[in-house]
Amino acid sequence: MQIIMEEQFNNGTVPPALPPGQPVTEGAKLPDYDYDEKNRKFTQTLSFKTIVIVALSLVLLIPTLFIANLSEERQLTAESSRREIAGKWADRQLVTGPMIQIPLVDNGKDKDKQWSYVYILPKTYNAEADVKTQTLYRGIYEAVVYNSGVDIKGTFDIANLLPVPPQGKSLRLNEAKLVLGVTDLRGITAIPAASLDDKRLALNDAGTIDKMSEVQSPVDLSNLAMADSVPFSLHLDLKGSETLSFMPVGESTTVRVKGDCKTPSFDGRFLPTQRTVTDTGFDAVWNVISVNRSFSQVIQSLEAMGVGEWQMDVNLKMPVDNLQKSERALKYALLVIVLTFIAALFSELKLKRPINVFQYLLIGLALVLFFSLLLSLSEHIGFGWAYFVATTMTVALVTLYLIGVLQVKRQALMIGALLVLLYVYIYVLLSLETYALLAGSIGLFFILAAIMYYSLNLTPRR
Repeated sequence: MQIIMEEQFNNGTVPPALPPGQPVTEGAKLPDYDYDEKNRKFTQTLSFKTIVIVALSLVLLIPTLFIANLSEERQLTAESSRREIAGKWADRQLVTGPMIQIPLVDNGKDKDKQWSYVYILPKTYNAEADVKTQTLYRGIYEAVVYNSGVDIKGTFDIANLLPVPPQGKSLRLNEAKLVLGVTDLRGITAIPAASLDDKRLALNDAGTIDKMSEVQSPVDLSNLAMADSVPFSLHLDLKGSETLSFMPVGESTTVRVKGDCKTPSFDGRFLPTQRTVTDTGFDAVWNVISVNRSFSQVIQSLEAMGVGEWQMDVNLKMPVDNLQKSERALKYALLVIVLTFIAALFSELKLKRPINVFQYLLIGLALVLFFSLLLSLSEHIGFGWAYFVATTMTVALVTLYLIGVLQVKRQALMIGALLVLLYVYIYVLLSLETYALLAGSIGLFFILAAIMYYSLNLTPRR
């Protein structure tokens, strides 16, 4: 057996093992292993080892891509679960109005046929919403939904906004309606109570106008045609998913939304003029005037108002979830693999204990398996704990294996400590948002500087 192993070594393969019982000390040379760079075979040279490391790093990107595809599939499944929850609860909600809808009819033979409407928007519009969120689950996936109480007050300037109908047409003031647009009518949990000119109304008639779902109540404007400040109020109990939005329908619009969500984001065409976000919730205020948007206070179709283009949004989604963080972590796979291989190479050269290609491959596969563990565990125990468990398992596996390969416990533990620092560094980058690129660039600079410094010892001393 010893003769066969010596023949394998002489043919350029791995060097023979130490004789039984001979201790391994740092820097000790293996018998019959030529460490002089000039006399080494090509498979023993630093150039060959570098080529192997580069090739293996690229090959290991293949299983990494498979894990990335798996992460995308899991995200699609999670999004499908969120849509399913929204389909049973209520979708994202956009509150439009209230507005006054007046039929514009033809005075001809078929005068009973209503062919269009005129909409009068409020002069002043003040809305307040109190949002309470909760988390619903579909399997292992979750979605944020909410219940909200919305109070809207304001005035209509009917006298100055009531249009003069074209010749041959007339406005039916006695058949007007108070209209409130809501994206998903399933989210209305109680009949909206309203008042116009101190007269109580119930918006209990649902319908669809210009592709917008709405609830309405008939009002008689015959006695209000000359009024320039008609007060209105409305209370709406509304539930929805992820986002609550308002259209700035008033000539002067003020919207205040507060809630218990700790991580809200504000979107839409207008951002809040005031906002406060704390550990207990948020409070945001928008102020919009008519010159800030492109539609007037009198319109003939809701499409002219650009519903969905001028709204103010409060997004109640949770921050980057576990699957997205796992996908972001995958971007650092090549960095982890290459740096670990370089550390193993430096140890190999320092200890003069060659590591063969297959052993490098096994180390690389263990590093790739980290990301699979992270993805699967994060769906059940959260990203933070999943990262800790996956790091512990991977570092322990690689360290124990290197102890067996290098036969020097101290050097293997140093590589394990390096892996721990590397995983902590990546976790910090994943936790940062604004300064992630800056921290990443500075970290890579110091890593490269350390590699350059230690590589100086690889130059043969003459």
